[in-house]
Amino acid sequence: MPLSKIILLLSCGINMFFTVHGEVTNGTAYYDNQHRRYYVKCGQLDKGDGSLAYGTFNDTSDKTGWGVLNVKFSNPSVDFQEDLTRMTAAGVMEGILTGERIHQNYINYAQTFLAGKPAFEAKLMAFLMEQNLWMREMISKNPNDPFWQGLSLVAAQLDGLVIGYNMVSCQNKTLPNLDLSAMLFLNGIGDILDLQHVLNQSSFPDIQKATPDELQKFFRMSGHCSVLIKALPGFEDLFMSHSAWFFYNSMLRIYKHYNFELAFRGASAKAMSFSSYPGMLESLDDFYILGSDMLMLQTTNNIFNQTLYKMVKLESLLAWQRVRVANLMAGSGAEWGKLVARYNSGTYNNQYMVVDRKRISGELQDGTLTVVEQIPGLVVSEDQTAILRAGYWPSYNVPFYEIIYDMSGYPMMEKKMGDFFSYQLTVRAEIFRRDQGTVTDMKSMMAIMRYNDYLHDTYSKKDPSSSICSRFDLRATDPFAGGCTDTKVTNLQMAKTMSAWAISGPTTSHGLPVFKWTSRFNNSHVGLPESYDFPFVLMEPSL
Repeated sequence: MPLSKIILLLSCGINMFFTVHGEVTNGTAYYDNQHRRYYVKCGQLDKGDGSLAYGTFNDTSDKTGWGVLNVKFSNPSVDFQEDLTRMTAAGVMEGILTGERIHQNYINYAQTFLAGKPAFEAKLMAFLMEQNLWMREMISKNPNDPFWQGLSLVAAQLDGLVIGYNMVSCQNKTLPNLDLSAMLFLNGIGDILDLQHVLNQSSFPDIQKATPDELQKFFRMSGHCSVLIKALPGFEDLFMSHSAWFFYNSMLRIYKHYNFELAFRGASAKAMSFSSYPGMLESLDDFYILGSDMLMLQTTNNIFNQTLYKMVKLESLLAWQRVRVANLMAGSGAEWGKLVARYNSGTYNNQYMVVDRKRISGELQDGTLTVVEQIPGLVVSEDQTAILRAGYWPSYNVPFYEIIYDMSGYPMMEKKMGDFFSYQLTVRAEIFRRDQGTVTDMKSMMAIMRYNDYLHDTYSKKDPSSSICSRFDLRATDPFAGGCTDTKVTNLQMAKTMSAWAISGPTTSHGLPVFKWTSRFNNSHVGLPESYDFPFVLMEPSL
């Protein structure tokens, strides 16, 4: 049902769409006690007593670069067992509404990570399935432990996702089968960035012998992002923004809004809104606005010290699983850090930034910003509000904590490659330090997070990958279809309503060309728009 759209054009040249509607599908999930199965009635939103969860999917990928998913419990749960049933139903709704996009996303990621690697694929799938089995055994052994109860809710949603995907879709399409292992693969993409080196040690370069170009290529093959948290001088507002960096064939995007009225007493955030991808129950970027009055943003750090991978074992919880539980249960940044450290897998080793809006009232109280960093065998979590009070917190894929920096192998990389791996003097640190003072409102925050003026910026040194929003596809030597793939921006007022502005696609800052899929790049990009020239779109819950 194509509907109208309202457009606002800002003076800085940034386009913003308030409402965009494409083909909207919806439905409600139920449970048939007689036949012991879930089923869905498409085309209706039923809030009656017999319904479990309902949802809508507004697929505007071709118009904005985003689809928008809303899933909500039909009614509040009355006990934990009902929580599990409704979480499964929520997964069913996501699977059936977004199934076609899930299949397309799977094809693209499988081509990137698995094509031509049958031995690695077998090892990876075995690891993911065995880790999943271990997790479920731990859930069974600890039925009264709130941590494992929280994890069981995530597992129930995952089970529902598999069930819903394999139903006949609301568009009356039967899709190729994808089983639990396929969904574990999609949800574990961030963890796989490290697991590929754990399970295939030859994929890790010889740091001492590798050339600078080889090390740059290794660095860019991991997910990398830019984050800026900016406080106005009088603390009148706080802007929080994230620009994801990844392969361009990952740009099949869904912005998701979950609203789950759980009975689970350990739940601090029963609602969350976040940037995501088809088939993934986490953000991956990460960018979350949580019902606990907190936000979580993340950038990825690299592991250059291969010996750390010896501590990775399957009897642990993957990053996406720990993040979902921490988001659900934590009521403060300190609690979030403790929860995400439990059963650390040592995979998807990130810097997490947790902003607690409850600690902001005319000033930034202690506990406003908690920064958490992880490597195999160690998680460091501390309050960094004092730095934010000075004006801003930047994040750009170099560890902040000295022990994490040292143990990860960054000193060796800095010695070999110079300031590129320096916390204070890497390119994005320099650009953020120079330009963060220009942020005074939403449009200037958008501008800095889309910034790339590599042809004229002395810090970028003519390298389009060396800026806040990178464009590896524009490199003169060894280009590839990757770089900055989106930007999400919110502030204190918008976060109250779980809202944000989001844009999909590589930046066109300072006259850079629109990215288009051409024969120059042969990456699988099933279901993706052929070109990316989209505006910022307002993302807000609709259920």
